[in-house]
Amino acid sequence: MEKLKSFAKVNIGLWITGKRADGYHEIYTVFHTISLHDDITVRYSPSTRVITYPYSISQEENIVFKTLKRFEEWTGIQPEVEVQIHKKIPLGAGLGGGSSNAAVVLKYINNLYKNPLSEGEIFELAQSLGADVPFFLKGGMAVGEGIGDKLRFLDRRFNEKIFIVYPDVQISSGEIYRKVTPEMLTKKEDIHIIDSLLDDFEKLFEKAENTLGKIVEEDFPEVKEVLNTLKFFGYRPLVSGSGSSVFTVGEPAPKLRKVCDIKGWRLIETTLL
Repeated sequence: MEKLKSFAKVNIGLWITGKRADGYHEIYTVFHTISLHDDITVRYSPSTRVITYPYSISQEENIVFKTLKRFEEWTGIQPEVEVQIHKKIPLGAGLGGGSSNAAVVLKYINNLYKNPLSEGEIFELAQSLGADVPFFLKGGMAVGEGIGDKLRFLDRRFNEKIFIVYPDVQISSGEIYRKVTPEMLTKKEDIHIIDSLLDDFEKLFEKAENTLGKIVEEDFPEVKEVLNTLKFFGYRPLVSGSGSSVFTVGEPAPKLRKVCDIKGWRLIETTLL
């Protein structure tokens, strides 16, 4: 039996820089791992099984099960494992929980079977599973471009305390991307300003924006209420990914804790990792 940690991420800003011929959007974003994580247990099983709790996700729809099946297709090796995932990362929250689970299990299974896939092949397989999955193969801090799969890993990490407010709303990334209009695009030549701030967290966070977050704010009143509440208490909130989670720097004030409790919002205190 093996126990693994599957860490979440936040996007310290996300800008849309273009739309490709295949309909996907090109982005510029800064990924950063955080200490919030799911717990994964892997044990021997004669057949491939994936169990998720406390959230109920059917095995066939689970990205980890798809990962194991894709590994079997690529290598001819059937993973004789049962994977149990204790989810602490909220679903549909823009924190990359499923992508992280997929990457962690893919790396473990490849190692378990004596590395039939090279590092390059693992990244290629990860890309076929989802745009965020390759980032989680290494984690830390990285600039993501293309559809988020062209990664430039940085040799630095921040360690600031942050907290996340999750309003218990699941959001489909595809649904939000479909609402991006040409007026929302950021010129690629303007991105160099953000690139120049990657060594300074305070300045980076001050300039960070999320184009998708603006759409989420308009379409989901629950997220808008979280953003307005954090602003009222003097914080600078930012939507992570395509939402619905909102994060900011520092620690939550006692009155904010009470508001979250009354509203039924999940408050998660974590750190950049």
